[in-house]
Amino acid sequence: MKPGCSRVLSEISTYLDGDLDKAACDTIEQHCATCASCAAVVADLKQTAGLCRRVGATPLPPAVLERARASVHRLLDEAADVDD
Repeated sequence: MKPGCSRVLSEISTYLDGDLDKAACDTIEQHCATCASCAAVVADLKQTAGLCRRVGATPLPPAVLERARASVHRLLDEAADVDD
């Protein structure tokens, strides 16, 4: 690991969420410009987050949605029976 890698790795989530100040973002970006390992981690996580957003925006097929609702109702009914 290069100096600065542990800081980048510890702040990666906050960086990707856009919750770091400009100076901290600049530090991470400068580090990634010279560290292929950290740059790859950041790029991979950005890609993963993008894929998750796209998949999350895709509506479920009606049959899958109905099975999920039925399962939730069944679990709630079972929990209510335990509480009684």
